[in-house]
Amino acid sequence: MSEDLLIDVADGVARLTFNRPAARNAISAAMMDGLADFLLAAETDAGIRCIVLAGAGGHFMAGGDVRNFAEALEQAPLQRRAAFETRVHRGNRVLSLLQRVPQPVVASVAGFAAGAGLSFVAAADLAIAAKGARFVLAHVHIGASPDAGATYHLPRSIGMKRAKAMALLGDVVDAHAAEAMGLVNRVVADADLAAETAVLARRLADGPPQAMARAKALLEASPGRDLAGQLAAEAEALGSSAASDEFVAGVQAFMQKRRA
Repeated sequence: MSEDLLIDVADGVARLTFNRPAARNAISAAMMDGLADFLLAAETDAGIRCIVLAGAGGHFMAGGDVRNFAEALEQAPLQRRAAFETRVHRGNRVLSLLQRVPQPVVASVAGFAAGAGLSFVAAADLAIAAKGARFVLAHVHIGASPDAGATYHLPRSIGMKRAKAMALLGDVVDAHAAEAMGLVNRVVADADLAAETAVLARRLADGPPQAMARAKALLEASPGRDLAGQLAAEAEALGSSAASDEFVAGVQAFMQKRRA
């Protein structure tokens, strides 16, 4: 496993740390491949109940490594096109897996979440940010269009007008503005980020995994269905829940006025 991605699994919580602090955790091929390999394995691992994404060295993720982009300027246009499409497809695999895994995914954001880093925040099921966190979709500043699912997840998280403003203007958004627009769920003091992330992850890891997986799947699928299709999917999912041991334990606990 590459050192570009640190993986720690304890008590059902998997903490994945982007680990290129000298480059503000800008994406590398090894980082994306490591994420994909882990998420593929986690998809069927009942021992993993929650996944946390974080960055090393005071920043979440700077997105693509622009310093390396300069190397591509010596290539012919068609060569650059092929090279960058390959880069994007490597990341696309990870974004698809983040949506598909049954576990809730939490983004724990300190410092900058830029470019694809912002995309990872928008793609996460929940996001908690330090007060000093900053968010920016900066592709426009280098003559590029957004990638890593930003144009899919951002409009669904913050609305189309706000998503267009971030993509077309490339302005930096602070943590409280990100919370107000719905990009993150909660803002905490910088010094409290790790502890508050751990509390949130623990709550999720201690919840009913099958029920939460069904809820996540229903919500992810809803934009592509009409009302009738979504109601039918809800009925099927609730039927599956009712047939589960989780449901029995949950109802019994409720009747006995205790936590399941």
